[in-house]
Amino acid sequence: MRRLLAKHRTEMIYAGHATDSVNELRLLPRSHARQTVELAHIVVTPPATVYRHMDVFGNEVAWFQTEGVHERLIVEAHALVTVAATGLTDDAIPRLGIDDPRLIDQFAEFLLQSPLVEWNETVAGFARQAGLGTPIDIASWLLAAESAVNEHITYRQGVTDVDTPVEQVVRNGEGVCQDMAHLFIALCRREGIPARYISGWMHQAGRDEPSESHAWSEAWVPGIGWVEYDPTHPQPDLSHYIRVAIGRDYTDVPPFRGTYVGDPTEKMIVSVEINERPADEGALGVLPEARRAADDGRGDGLQKITRSISGG
Repeated sequence: MRRLLAKHRTEMIYAGHATDSVNELRLLPRSHARQTVELAHIVVTPPATVYRHMDVFGNEVAWFQTEGVHERLIVEAHALVTVAATGLTDDAIPRLGIDDPRLIDQFAEFLLQSPLVEWNETVAGFARQAGLGTPIDIASWLLAAESAVNEHITYRQGVTDVDTPVEQVVRNGEGVCQDMAHLFIALCRREGIPARYISGWMHQAGRDEPSESHAWSEAWVPGIGWVEYDPTHPQPDLSHYIRVAIGRDYTDVPPFRGTYVGDPTEKMIVSVEINERPADEGALGVLPEARRAADDGRGDGLQKITRSISGG
């Protein structure tokens, strides 16, 4: 069990001036069977009122509008989350098999092809090359699929973008965590195993690398329920992983998207900081910046999230 303080910062720098900026954010973690969100908060500069709602997948969505002229836009998400290494959801009765009509009906969107998760002969060829035959023991097959993606796809930044299809990832043999998650999901769905995309943050404890935004997956295991898999880091210690949003693929969960009127975006800088905090430290004392923002109108006010949302 870890208590993690996360800060996700996005800075948009424009070539000139911008106005009428309307933005939608998926940067607020939600409580889940293996994580409890103590506090979550959005801070915006220039000041803006931030509103919240739930999307169709149960993700916490924030949005705001900045009408005045500005040359840069800064959005910071702060969250204090207690995370465990394991935890199962109760979306459906775990004993349901993958061919049970009730399961197929409940998770249809996680069984069908989606904008970035499609499978064709290229994906089928990858499965054959990796020795992924028809699943008999689904739990073992999923571990093999997680390992196969990791072994056959080289992690390399800058060779793909957010809308790179799975087929291209297989042909190139390289990509980033998002691409590996999409390929793993495609392999699952083509075999009738419900699978979905998770966006979040990963705590890089004891490493030289900074903490980072991350993408991984989860699949339905009969008799167990939803189980998380990370083909970028197979069989991970999930106590370092903060879940933020779930969807069919990346198109359902972009952390930041919006529109504005004005000059082009010159630069976008994104950073993630995650620190482990003592279990007995007061929650409000951990987020002094969020408290100041609540006082001067730059955010959505400190909100304590106490509900647990099924469907993780």
